Amino acid sequence: MAITKTKAKAWIQVQKIPRHSSDVFSLVLGSVIAWYHVGQFNWLVFIASLLAVFCIANGIYLTNEAQDYEGDKLNKERIGAGGGMNLTSTGGSQVLVAGHLKRKHVQLVGMLFFVAAIPLGLLVQFGGHTGWLTIPLGALGILVTYSYSNPPVKASYRGLGETFMMLGYAMLLFTAYYIHAGLIDWWIPMLVAMPRILTVPALKIIRNFPDAVADAASGKRTSVVIFGKERMRWVYIVLIVGAVLSFAFVVIETKSFFSVINLWPAVLFIQSIIPVLNGQWKERAGIVCACKKGFQGLLLTPVTLTFTLLLSAWIKV
Repeated sequence: MAITKTKAKAWIQVQKIPRHSSDVFSLVLGSVIAWYHVGQFNWLVFIASLLAVFCIANGIYLTNEAQDYEGDKLNKERIGAGGGMNLTSTGGSQVLVAGHLKRKHVQLVGMLFFVAAIPLGLLVQFGGHTGWLTIPLGALGILVTYSYSNPPVKASYRGLGETFMMLGYAMLLFTAYYIHAGLIDWWIPMLVAMPRILTVPALKIIRNFPDAVADAASGKRTSVVIFGKERMRWVYIVLIVGAVLSFAFVVIETKSFFSVINLWPAVLFIQSIIPVLNGQWKERAGIVCACKKGFQGLLLTPVTLTFTLLLSAWIKV
């Protein structure tokens, strides 16, 4: 019984359930932008696409855990070094390193989750009568997500992890908008969601800092490993500053006082770059602060943007 409970807990942990909130709220944000801008929303489409996003996210979380096994074994500098996984830890869940699950089983289940997203995409297309780009966008989303850490591309092992993450989240936001609104002013969701799009690669960069030694030793050539922390910290700063400034797009779109709630993630982002600017990132406490504050801001951003649109629309009604 004890073994069964341990494995059950490990399966829950390896799926990184709390982090699904990041993917779910990105889908919600794209859907709400469509509703706010053109007044179109379909519950069948929303629920089916929500399940599809969960499956795709689970696919990458599980397969990434399997692919990163060698690096996770060596990682002694991860945030949350005692093991386990929470919202702000880095370096994987450690359940494979601890021997609670087999690597091949985690990889297989991850692949099954990718496959499970396919019929859900077909339901969105044909059950929801969405536009002709639905299936191509869904297929491309699965391909980009799978290629993040899986062969033959293994983008995160070739310095392209941040690029693929940014592309993946931009596609998620655009697809969520498209399946409700079509191609009407397609650029609007990209502008409103720009803080989200820019902070995804930024936080991947800074969260790779604590893992850099283990990544290099295991052959994982992240951008931090390739270009070094000193150069990449400036990329992080530029992306975060750009994200904070881009909150202006939701102010322009809504012209609403409720836009002020976006100061919450903006302040967290500013708190995150302070130790990166003043050199404290070279100490463990400084990089932990930068990672945690930045990741908290990353998770809050689609939530505050969504509530800005919902509250602004409610006042107009």
